[in-house]
Amino acid sequence: MFHKILLITVLLFSQAIFAQKITLQDAVGIALDNNLQIQIARNDAEIARKQNSAGAAGMLPSVTLNASDNPSLTNLKQELSNGTLIERDNVLSNNVNANISLGYTLFDGMKMFATRKRLKEMEALGTNKLKAQIQNMVSTVIQKYSYLVAQKASLVLVEQLLDISKQRLDLVKIRLQAGLANNTDLYLAQLDIDTRNQNLINQQVLIKNSYADLNTILNLPVDSVYDIDAILITNNGLQKSQLDTAFNNNPELLMAENNVEITLQSQKELQGVRLPTLRLNAAYGYALTQSQAGFTLLNQNYGPNAGISFALPLYNGNVNANNVSVAKLQTKNAALSQQQTRLNLKSNLEQAWEKYSNALIQVRNDEMSVQTAKNYLDLMQQRYKLGQSTVLDYREAQRSFEETNYRMLTNRYTLKLAETDLLRLIGQLVN
Repeated sequence: MFHKILLITVLLFSQAIFAQKITLQDAVGIALDNNLQIQIARNDAEIARKQNSAGAAGMLPSVTLNASDNPSLTNLKQELSNGTLIERDNVLSNNVNANISLGYTLFDGMKMFATRKRLKEMEALGTNKLKAQIQNMVSTVIQKYSYLVAQKASLVLVEQLLDISKQRLDLVKIRLQAGLANNTDLYLAQLDIDTRNQNLINQQVLIKNSYADLNTILNLPVDSVYDIDAILITNNGLQKSQLDTAFNNNPELLMAENNVEITLQSQKELQGVRLPTLRLNAAYGYALTQSQAGFTLLNQNYGPNAGISFALPLYNGNVNANNVSVAKLQTKNAALSQQQTRLNLKSNLEQAWEKYSNALIQVRNDEMSVQTAKNYLDLMQQRYKLGQSTVLDYREAQRSFEETNYRMLTNRYTLKLAETDLLRLIGQLVN
């Protein structure tokens, strides 16, 4: 009984969630919270942040405390030079040692500074990777969400076209009864309704599949259905000059620049290995030895000590030299890769701008064309009622109305995708 109640509660809770409206902003928030790849990227960025420290670069001293207490129980036999013989069983002795030591690298061929810069760039790389992952995820959500909005708008159009076809059939029947139409007009009108009904079914299936695609991205149950925004809101005021200025904020471009700096600092680290290392060492120690028998019954010493160590690698089979040569080539490759990335992204930006500009013009033209097509359809419908036009004229007006509306829906969707791509390419899709 308890399990039945629990199941009913879960079902009601799920229905309450998915009966509500999910706006585009809501969908983006859900995706960023639920997407596993985003969570992994966040963790990687946090790891890089924690690893970027002066201590990890070897710039801070190391302090170590050591202590030991080692009691022992032994059988003792000693013969001294003066003939004295010491022989005892179960002699208890104890050794106590404690010291605190400090080590500090004074110079390591500037390696520690290169390491710190490399860690800083790796932290920036992790942050930019997260930004790129978020930008791409948001772009995908917008595409899926906008496609669903477009398909729902198409469903409204399909239903509207079905109503128009039914009105045409009614007019044909009236004219047929009056002897002003023939069976051919009747059959064509009926076939058109059959086609519209099939289009309605197909559109409903397409919407269901679109929900499933969006739910997969949002990590929601694939069969979830909810209200969404009715229209696509686009930014029609993007300027090419502003896009070119903001292009340098592209996360992928910043990642390529990070990789160049990382390889350069790695190269400097390897170059520093060939230089001398100077370390400061200091310690304070305490030692105590006690024994119940033997030549020495108690030995205690304590005090500080300090010194400087110097190390210079002279020869190791040219391993260091080869490593530096390889690192230089890797730095060159990273720079070339950065240039290629910039070229590719710049090309993508230009193409996206052309799509955006063209779609913006098309949408503005479509708004006038749709109204013209609607006026033309109303006129043909009225003229057909009065017997001043044929059913073919009426049907042609309906076809023009259909094509114009579908073209507007397509261009609006294309405009939204182009706008999304532009904002993604300049790194401003999400702040």
